[in-house]
Amino acid sequence: MLLIVMIFLTPRALRQINHNLASFYNQKGVVMKNMRYLLPVFIFSLMTGCGTPAVIKTVEDRPVENLKASENSKPIQLTKIVVKLKRGEHVGALQAGLLCVSQGDLNWKGGRISIDSDEFTDAFKEELEKSSFKTVGDTNALFQDPSTWKSEILVAGLVKELKANICYPMAGFGNFSSSKGEAFIKVDWQIYSKLDRSIIHSVTTEGAAKNTDAVSGGDTVAVLNAFAQASRNLLADSKFREIVSRGGQTVKETSYKSGDSIVVSTGSSKPLSNKPDEWADGVVTVFAGSGHGSGFVISDNLILTNHHVVGESNSVVVKFSSGFQVVGKVIASNSGRDVAIVKVDATLPKHFRVSRAMPAVGADVYAVGSPLDENLHSTVTRGIISGVREENHKTLIQSDVNIRPGNSGGPLIDNDGAVVGIAVSALVVNSVAQGINFFIPIDDALKSLGVI
Repeated sequence: MLLIVMIFLTPRALRQINHNLASFYNQKGVVMKNMRYLLPVFIFSLMTGCGTPAVIKTVEDRPVENLKASENSKPIQLTKIVVKLKRGEHVGALQAGLLCVSQGDLNWKGGRISIDSDEFTDAFKEELEKSSFKTVGDTNALFQDPSTWKSEILVAGLVKELKANICYPMAGFGNFSSSKGEAFIKVDWQIYSKLDRSIIHSVTTEGAAKNTDAVSGGDTVAVLNAFAQASRNLLADSKFREIVSRGGQTVKETSYKSGDSIVVSTGSSKPLSNKPDEWADGVVTVFAGSGHGSGFVISDNLILTNHHVVGESNSVVVKFSSGFQVVGKVIASNSGRDVAIVKVDATLPKHFRVSRAMPAVGADVYAVGSPLDENLHSTVTRGIISGVREENHKTLIQSDVNIRPGNSGGPLIDNDGAVVGIAVSALVVNSVAQGINFFIPIDDALKSLGVI
């Protein structure tokens, strides 16, 4: 071994290394073939005998037990891995020779780019399936993957730190296909629940790996193995495991944003009749953030709307058809059922009655709200009940009544003038509404907010 090293480190051998490495950098086709997805995000500065290797942190591999009651667990889908490092940031060294002598620095090329590699998805799925977690997503699907509809949990990772030292032991002999390396990765994970329609958990994990045997594609092995360890450490996170184990259930519960108890009092206001020309008095436009939605009065001072209309706001602006505006407090919201209650510091003159019974298929119904623009407030449209559907273990009323963005949170009213549902979503294909719209049954909405 000593003789081999001495021969390898002769001036002639070093000159050969320099020559071959220079060719290596100039042959972009070879680079792209052998470095795969690492080279698109690294730029190499070559200085013979120079380069500062990265310090690869040792990461504890937290043990992962098989997920209990896995038959009831939520299906998981990895949506994407995003890398965010500073342009030109030093991440490691490019090395060559049997002693892996540094030949240049590895610097980050991009700012923020999405690594669209199936290898990350496969590594993530492999780690989950080892521990009985359910996964969906077919990396071999050429068109739309139908399995993704089954996912309840979406996982995305933001790589905040990445270190790697890549070595080509036989580079001096013209072999640039075999490599080995070591890598460290830090990932900020975000967990999104389809049932809750929001990010429900964030956690940071780390991973590190080192492959000592030079193999074809070894430049990616260390990074993938480091990512696999970061994935395992996500699976060991107790909060993540708790979320995943609750299959078919929302994670967030009703959030009471103030100390006010929900008391539905109608002693000072009058119920609206079944005449559509009067309903504008009980329907409002709700402004939160940069958009608007609809809502409707259910008591002397309470307004019902969607959670996605108010978002995480504590206060919203409520505008009545008369033009009167008032600030309302969001006193309770349930993101899983997508409903919220706003309380105003005023006594409202009229309110809608509610009907907790499920409307019959074929029955006439009316939707009222502020579609597209606030100036179109109190727009009334008419349709029928098309059906009652189950989606993600939740009941929805389907109707062909015409609604548009801005109608969200508005009432669905029967012939008696009672509210039977709340507008929540519509089926749109290629920006064209299909006349298939969905409403939350009023009984479900009130129960989810603790209003019995």
